[in-house]
Amino acid sequence: MSIISLFVAFVIICLIVWAVRALLAAFGIGNPIATVVHVILAILIVLWLLNAFGVVGGPVLRLR
Repeated sequence: MSIISLFVAFVIICLIVWAVRALLAAFGIGNPIATVVHVILAILIVLWLLNAFGVVGGPVLRLR
């Protein structure tokens, strides 16, 4: 993964996190549910990054 693709992925991840936070606030989702959504989002991001760097073997998350 090159520096440019890593930067683009970082910007996209930041936009997704911002959008999720904005949607949770707009719909008035409570704190316990919002925490679960944030944890699931964080787990998906970590799995995708591990797969992108080749740490996790196999097609765990294939987004191509």
